[in-house]
Amino acid sequence: GYSQAKLDAVARELNERPRQTLNFETPAERFQQCVALTG
Repeated sequence: GYSQAKLDAVARELNERPRQTLNFETPAERFQQCVALTG
């Protein structure tokens, strides 16, 4: 099995990786922009 800490580390690594489909923004950055628009 995998510990929750290891799963969290993998998720953080994936969400902090820039994506070409997001105009080289990270998923985390795009999510923050979307949340800011709803507040």
